[in-house]
Amino acid sequence: MADQKRILILGGGYAGVWAGKILEKRFRKRDDVKITLIDKLPFHTLMTELHEVAGWRTEPESVQVPFRKIFATKKIDVVLDTVTGVELDRKLVKTERGEYAYDYLVVGFGAQPEFFGIPGVKENSFTLWSFDDAMKIRNHVEDVWTRAAAEPDPDKRRKLLTFVVAGAGFTGIEMFGELVEHRDVMCRKHHIDRSEVRIVNVEALPSILPILEEPLRAATEKYLAKHGAEMMLNTPIVGAEPGKVLLKDKGAIETETFIWTCGVSGSSFAAGLGLAKAERGRGRLQADSGMGAVGHPGVYVAGDNSFLLEDGKPVPQIVEAAHQTAEVAAANIIEEIEGTGKRHEFKSNFHGFMVSIGGRYAVANAGGMKSKGFIAMAMKHMINCWYLLNIAGVNQVWEYVKHEFLDMKNGRSFIGSFASYKVRGYWPLLLRMWLGLMWVMEGVNKIGEGWLAWGSGSKSGWMFSQGVVQAGQKVAEATSAASAEWVEGAETAVEATAAASGEWVEPAAEAVAAASEWVAEGAEAVAEGATQAFGKVWDLTQAIIPYDSGFVTWFRQTFMDGIFAFLPFQAFQLMIVAMEIGIGLALFGGLFTWVAAVASIGMCFVFTFSGMFAWDQLWFVFAGILMMGGAGRAFGFDNWMVPFLKRWWNGTKFARKWHFYGDDPSK
Repeated sequence: MADQKRILILGGGYAGVWAGKILEKRFRKRDDVKITLIDKLPFHTLMTELHEVAGWRTEPESVQVPFRKIFATKKIDVVLDTVTGVELDRKLVKTERGEYAYDYLVVGFGAQPEFFGIPGVKENSFTLWSFDDAMKIRNHVEDVWTRAAAEPDPDKRRKLLTFVVAGAGFTGIEMFGELVEHRDVMCRKHHIDRSEVRIVNVEALPSILPILEEPLRAATEKYLAKHGAEMMLNTPIVGAEPGKVLLKDKGAIETETFIWTCGVSGSSFAAGLGLAKAERGRGRLQADSGMGAVGHPGVYVAGDNSFLLEDGKPVPQIVEAAHQTAEVAAANIIEEIEGTGKRHEFKSNFHGFMVSIGGRYAVANAGGMKSKGFIAMAMKHMINCWYLLNIAGVNQVWEYVKHEFLDMKNGRSFIGSFASYKVRGYWPLLLRMWLGLMWVMEGVNKIGEGWLAWGSGSKSGWMFSQGVVQAGQKVAEATSAASAEWVEGAETAVEATAAASGEWVEPAAEAVAAASEWVAEGAEAVAEGATQAFGKVWDLTQAIIPYDSGFVTWFRQTFMDGIFAFLPFQAFQLMIVAMEIGIGLALFGGLFTWVAAVASIGMCFVFTFSGMFAWDQLWFVFAGILMMGGAGRAFGFDNWMVPFLKRWWNGTKFARKWHFYGDDPSK
């Protein structure tokens, strides 16, 4: 379209993704608006969790959220390319593979480490500001532990087992905490005494985490000291050499692992685009109050590469700031395209800060509440889940839960190893087959009782209230009438016989009663003694919910009488028998096991609510829950069927639209 508005977003970080979601939601029904996001990687990186990957707490994929998950079926094009330049006068972005014209541009390149001109630091340290950085540290840490275990020279061994983290801000303390926690795991693995390992945090300021309150800082220092960490405050780093960190007035630390986290600056690439740079922004781009690039209408800057003063202070380079600057930029682009003339201005609304020190401890000041330990860690996880739910749906939240709890190794979680141990698929195999057999026999027994013999009438009337007649029960009604006449006649005959024989029965009964009176008294005494010694504490044959209870009566009248009574009894009985046998065969063969287990549990609940399920049958429910954990993939047909169905389902439009994947999207 000649009049099509083209929105181009550079960078898939926190700001770029957030702006893309907002803009796509607003313009998804407009063909005259095209949105494109360019990033060199196929995934959005959770920057705040990089320390977990670097410190071997979680797997690399735990910090990756694929763009095809975030923007599946959305009206936004994701281009994997590297931006090489921007021609602002021509409104053109150049990449390694082509050119992209734009009407509105959002620059979200993020930030990069700042070395403050200290000699040798950049060349001799690791940084933690990208996925690649985290992987370099991760691989290096594993390597030095392996080398140290085989190193006989004590000086070289000491150097390998010395880890230095420079900087006591959020990133530095989180990385420091991971190394401290990982130490015990690696000492056990490589048979190294903990006393040989030295983990040092070096900070030029007199305290750690300066943005947090003193009680939280003190709690963090106490926790780290308790776990054998070494803090060197008021200690500026003046240089670095291969294998050595130079300290002001305190000599040097020899180490093979030097991680630098002392600050960030704006992206050097973004700084070279020709946009106005802030004087105090260390390479950050100057933004006006609407997040527009100064002097360039239609160009917006958001996230860590933007600079804006609020109440005389720079907006911090944190995730919430990235989101909120992106929201303002997106809102102003929307207003310009829709021509309302309204202008949005940035006003921060930060909810607090959280810092994790390994996987078991955290401190936080969020929502006006200061916390530490379990509560702070729980809040951090909840906020991460909220963010993932907003950008990639329930599936990504589940992936997060698996990485942080269910698949966590070595108990490196604030709930320990309680959720991480798994039952191997072959252990519940016999239980799965037994549960299936029980359901098959339930159905077969009903056939034997005449549930499919329609001519004999309904066999399921006991499932309904007294007096309720199922549809199609004409034969049953006639049979019932004949039976009633027979019963009435039989009762009359019994009464006549009793009257005729009463004269000789009564004396005989008195004699028998007298003779057995002493036996009864003795038996009663024995029974009383036995009862006092041991009585039935819990009758497991009793119904879980009594048949005549208020709830069961309501359930029976509402669902059985109100719905299923109108179904012909033949169809109802066939349905019950077919479901029981079908569930049983599916469980026995391990085919569609999850669905069969859910159906099994559902049937148990129906029977329970109908007042027909006893306590000693409750194992059906618990066994069904266990079957939902993939039991059908061990010696079952689900080993082939589940992967096929996942690939099919993950490619459907519904799954991609609502982020409801089994694993990752297949299209």
